[in-house]
Amino acid sequence: MDNYEINILRRGGNWKKVKPDDLIIDEINNDIDEINNELNDQKSDDNLLSYITKVDSVISRLEALESEKNKLKEELKIFENEFFRKKKLAEDEINKISQKKEMIEKTLNVIKNLKSF
Repeated sequence: MDNYEINILRRGGNWKKVKPDDLIIDEINNDIDEINNELNDQKSDDNLLSYITKVDSVISRLEALESEKNKLKEELKIFENEFFRKKKLAEDEINKISQKKEMIEKTLNVIKNLKSF
């Protein structure tokens, strides 16, 4: 009964034959450590992928905000042009009224001069 072997299926798919006297506990612990390290690396990769996804989401939102900002700037440009047009119309109106006022003042002066004649 002392002369038997144990077959252990390894992660790579191959079998390992060991005798009961061998120190397989150390190898199993090493294998467990390797598995844990690989799982931690996978978690790290998952975290990295998660962060990349979040960064991509932030970039997309920033691009959307930039687009919205540009649309608002265009809208402001339209309002600015409209107010410049209204300002020009108001200035033209003021000039017309000023000219009319000058003509009225000159006419009043002529009337005063004629009265004093």
